[in-house]
Amino acid sequence: MKLVVDRLSFGYPHGEQLLKEVSFSAQSGELISLLGPNGTGKTTLFRCILGQLRAAGKIVLDGEPLYSLTPKALAAKVAYIPQSHSPAFSYPVEEMILMGAAAGLKWFQHPGKAEYARLDKVVENLGLQPLRHRAFDTLSGGEQQLVMMARAMMTDARVWLLDEPAANLDYGNQTRLMVLLQQLAEKGYLLIQSTHSPQQAALYSSRVLALADGKLAGDGAPSEVLDADMIQTLYGLRVKICDIPSGGRSVRVFLPD
Repeated sequence: MKLVVDRLSFGYPHGEQLLKEVSFSAQSGELISLLGPNGTGKTTLFRCILGQLRAAGKIVLDGEPLYSLTPKALAAKVAYIPQSHSPAFSYPVEEMILMGAAAGLKWFQHPGKAEYARLDKVVENLGLQPLRHRAFDTLSGGEQQLVMMARAMMTDARVWLLDEPAANLDYGNQTRLMVLLQQLAEKGYLLIQSTHSPQQAALYSSRVLALADGKLAGDGAPSEVLDADMIQTLYGLRVKICDIPSGGRSVRVFLPD
């Protein structure tokens, strides 16, 4: 799966430009962190890729223009995982996960043997067996995020957009979630997560996209993009950077100056 964003610009009528000729390409196997201060266009970029906003420029998925795809066809290619989710009803975990299969079903068609077999496999792979019959709204934040990822895995989507997936999790669940995202990238998914944590991006991402004032200010490996000047540009904060050897690699640490 390949995603191409070419000179993407978006602004509301009589409002400021939120995206200004943003261009990048990404492909299966990447875990990308999208960094930038509040209001710089991260959510707008996601909404454009999800087809919710019509922008100037081009977005191409596997050689097909995004705007030529039907909503159902787009849902089969791109999944969105919100920072938090509060369903109107207290659905069991099993039903929440099965909702991900809806894009592959016809109108009024109910999940069948194939969907339940896939459900069993996804639940087993993510270790969700103990939660399968629990109510979604009784789960912890980390457990809910795993359920939302399981729901995405029920689709055929190989591109995932994750809105600050670790923001509301404790340190242990943050770490487990980011390791899981790395494993999914290794299996061929293309994952783009928005985050406010340069440290998290440096630890787990294969690549960083930095947005500043609606423009792409940096694109590359975390060690190339995340230097003191970039942190100053994005957050107006002076930092010292230390590269610490750990587990056979160098880990970048950011310390406020």
